[in-house]
Amino acid sequence: HAQKAMPAALGSTGEQKALLIGLILAHARLVGRITRITPFLLLDEIAAHLDPGRREALFAALDGLGTQCFMTGTDPILFEALGPRAQLVSVRDGRLSPIG
Repeated sequence: HAQKAMPAALGSTGEQKALLIGLILAHARLVGRITRITPFLLLDEIAAHLDPGRREALFAALDGLGTQCFMTGTDPILFEALGPRAQLVSVRDGRLSPIG
């Protein structure tokens, strides 16, 4: 963890997840730059363990990639900051239903 000058393994769950997300986003940018095709992202429980500021930064970074993303989560409140930029759905018994 650069800001705290400590190994990532000693960071909080949220800090470790933020580091991993940074690596995923950097890889997606690199793939897009090399192939000139922005990758499609599937991000499972991506907002869990992130504080509101980190969630906002994540969503802004995803917007900046200009790619389509599927994000899963068990708590729709974690995705409220996306507003109209996202379509929220619930999956129950193999069926998709709009949320909201």
